Amino acid sequence: MAFLWKWSVRLLIAVLMLLLLFALYGGYAYRDHQLRATEFSRGVSYLNVGPAEIAYRADGMDHTDGTPVILLHAMFFHMGMWDDWARELARSRPVYRFDVPGHGLSSLAEDGDYSLQSTMNTLQAFMDHHGIDKAILVGASMGGATMFNFAAKYPERVEKLVLVNSGGLEGHDKANSSGLPDGAYWVLRYLPDWSLNHFVDWLTADNRASDAFKSGFIHTFRNLDIRRGIIGRMQDFKSPDTETVLAEIQVPTLVMWGEKNPQLPVAQAERFKTLLAHDGNPVTLRIYPGAGHLLPVEGMEPAIQDLLAFVDQENAE
Repeated sequence: MAFLWKWSVRLLIAVLMLLLLFALYGGYAYRDHQLRATEFSRGVSYLNVGPAEIAYRADGMDHTDGTPVILLHAMFFHMGMWDDWARELARSRPVYRFDVPGHGLSSLAEDGDYSLQSTMNTLQAFMDHHGIDKAILVGASMGGATMFNFAAKYPERVEKLVLVNSGGLEGHDKANSSGLPDGAYWVLRYLPDWSLNHFVDWLTADNRASDAFKSGFIHTFRNLDIRRGIIGRMQDFKSPDTETVLAEIQVPTLVMWGEKNPQLPVAQAERFKTLLAHDGNPVTLRIYPGAGHLLPVEGMEPAIQDLLAFVDQENAE
């Protein structure tokens, strides 16, 4: 008995020592990075919008004829996911994109509100500040949910709508994350780089995001405010009755989906089209073989060409 007790104590001490060493190693290896005043923030502007300071980029400002495009990123990511698409869109029209509060280079929300309505308020205030009466709204995943809810509530401010692997319909989007503890962002700190790389690879299915994009994603994840913002948004961001909302939308819409989307199955794309195509509302559906959840970073040339064609045409299909 004494023998077992002695070795049990030794085993417990060994485990505790390993945990301590991991905490010390992780505390250094996964230490927080600053994002502002670095190469990551080059060319970024800032705007105070309600309870947060929003980081944004504006391109194509020498084009005054075309309707402005506003791009809104997916959860966990930032406006940099639109780099390639924004470059092409800005050849013919103004293009705006911003980081939602608690993501990218934007500050945390002072009031701690990361709800859908708060995000819509940010979008509305952003448009008001820039004098944008009507825009073409493009949203990916969480950004898509924001954009279609905005289009239903403020139809006079939306010319066209583009949903890229949009969230807000069913499945995991109805999962309740409100029970996440506020301190969960401390746990996220200890996710190793390889797991974050694997997360992006998983999202992009047969394609692979560039090493530069993955490096930027990891760099932002190593910021305490980003992790706090992610947890806050997971707790607060809930879509209302999506079927009712989609029935109110009356603008030409393009639905873009990765066939191998591991997060939101491709069947949801067909469901979006069915719900949006009410009363003759024009809806175009494009599904991309081999593509995953992050179309804008997957190098899908057909996707950007479809987007440009939809944005430029006088009337949607």
